[in-house]
Amino acid sequence: MSIGSIGSNTSFWQQDIAAADAVNNAMAAAEANLGKGLARIANSTALHRVNTQLSQEIQNVLSGNTGQPLSSTTASTTATQTIPVAATGTGTAALSTNTSLSLLGVLAGGKISVTAGMHTTSYTSTGTDTVGDLIKAINTNSFGSAQVTAALSSHGNLVLTSKNTTDVILIGGLYASNLGFGVGNQTFKPTKKTAPVASTPAPAATTSATTSSNTKTAKSYATPTTEMASSAASLLAGSGVAGSLVNMLA
Repeated sequence: MSIGSIGSNTSFWQQDIAAADAVNNAMAAAEANLGKGLARIANSTALHRVNTQLSQEIQNVLSGNTGQPLSSTTASTTATQTIPVAATGTGTAALSTNTSLSLLGVLAGGKISVTAGMHTTSYTSTGTDTVGDLIKAINTNSFGSAQVTAALSSHGNLVLTSKNTTDVILIGGLYASNLGFGVGNQTFKPTKKTAPVASTPAPAATTSATTSSNTKTAKSYATPTTEMASSAASLLAGSGVAGSLVNMLA
């Protein structure tokens, strides 16, 4: 290969490099112009939206829709707490205190037991007793008995309620189902409910505090000019456009 041919090849390589650089520069310039153009379009759209909303705000001010307090109140969230609820069991049979247990199918010597926690009340039918006698026996606060209360609901159902919020109530005995406590309705656990937290009463005001509190302070209201400026600033910020009202209208 001659020296002349080497120089010729070097010239072609340099031309290729120059052409590639030119193409890259042109592409970079095009991308920069595209970005600027998209930014202008976005700004123009945002400004148009702000101008429209601002015009409506100005119309509201001119129409007399002023007098809004400068400070707005937000909805307060009520604090809640979880409260334990004592276990309660309700029978499904309709009863009355005068209903004979034998009429319900409870034979003489038939047993019905109520367990709450570690204590049990066991009742044995005499054959001539009533639902009222059973309720009285359950409510007897004797040593070692189940700590529950018994009563009839407005519908005549036997309701058993624990005296504390920790015990589980269990109704047992061969004749429990005769009173409405059949399989699937014999075990009752404590529950929980959500309730508002009780507020602490405010301390009693002293005489001097009472006297000063009687002095009424005028509430601050926005003037039309202040309200317009505040509305414009809010609209600009919400639309993603930086600047003040003066910059926007310039």
